[in-house]
Amino acid sequence: MAHSPGGGARDAGPIKSPHDLAGGLFLLGLAAVGFIGGFNLPFGQLSGIGSGLMPKVVAVLVAAFGLLLVAQGLVLDGDRLERWHLRGPVFVLGAVLLFAATIRGATLSFAGLSLTIPPLGLAVAGPLAVVFSSLADRETRLVEILPFAVAITAASILLFKYLLRLPIPVYVPGLGAL
Repeated sequence: MAHSPGGGARDAGPIKSPHDLAGGLFLLGLAAVGFIGGFNLPFGQLSGIGSGLMPKVVAVLVAAFGLLLVAQGLVLDGDRLERWHLRGPVFVLGAVLLFAATIRGATLSFAGLSLTIPPLGLAVAGPLAVVFSSLADRETRLVEILPFAVAITAASILLFKYLLRLPIPVYVPGLGAL
């Protein structure tokens, strides 16, 4: 029997580090999604780089690190997989979806029901997404996250609207500056 770094004996099977193996498989899946998503984009040439170059190269690099982690999980002793909860991924993914639905507005339809979300702009959608994503951690307090939400939104407005000059709506349409 082999001893794991986390303590306790473990069977000496082909998988030495389930934690590394799972991480490697996740990276391989993520790389496959990225490569498939950019598959139809032109790769281009060295003299004229296409829009598909970056996603494909990043996908290949992520896959390479995934393969290294899978190999490490099969060769080197490591940690076991720990139990994880859905709270974190649900609130972080929910915050991304909330931001996407509120920055420019959206109409959601499901089972014959329709919900229209008005465009709120970055000044409202940013802090809303930050506060919602903070619910992923039970220990986060609202008094701590509100100043951070305002600061990160102000930095985002400065960066994306004024420095990069991207056409991102900042304020609620019709209300002007908040």
